[in-house]
Amino acid sequence: MSYLKIGLIGCAGGGRSSVAREISKELSLPFLSSKDITRPFLQRYGYVYGEDNYVEKFLGQKTIEFQIVEKRLEEELMLSGGFVSDRTSVECFCYSFLSLCTYKPDDFSLLESMCRESISSYTHLFYFPFKGVWFEDNGLRTINASLQWEIDILIRGIISDWNLDVISIPLEFMHNKSVDRFIIQEIKKSDK
Repeated sequence: MSYLKIGLIGCAGGGRSSVAREISKELSLPFLSSKDITRPFLQRYGYVYGEDNYVEKFLGQKTIEFQIVEKRLEEELMLSGGFVSDRTSVECFCYSFLSLCTYKPDDFSLLESMCRESISSYTHLFYFPFKGVWFEDNGLRTINASLQWEIDILIRGIISDWNLDVISIPLEFMHNKSVDRFIIQEIKKSDK
């Protein structure tokens, strides 16, 4: 297979991390974990799961989100041979909407430019729709359904506005836990 840069897009609880790990094993590609990028910032800024506001709103604050996007861009550049990621800059940009009052218009435009630069280099993007998601409280994710619907609407809006070539995961694959097989089939089809 040729160079692959695979991003899984969606809100919390859709199983993206598990699927990304499976795909990275199957395709022998590094797994770029969003948690490895965000957790150091959550610790640095004193976020406490279960005690503080929704994690997405916390991450979306201007000071934090810019650092996360810069770190994501740095990690993506280091993995020049390709990778599989369980989150992309699309979600980062969505989270900034949740904290829009902390941004000046120029800052928001700069963040959008950085996120678009990141996402434009992906070879494959897969969207996990919220409708089929079952939320399991692991003590780390936000299980508030209203907030996840809001994030999903923002994700779909950005996908459309940025005219991204994204394959949506059919709900039947999400329900029968065969998402990784579906994604690998789609990648193999496009690589021919």
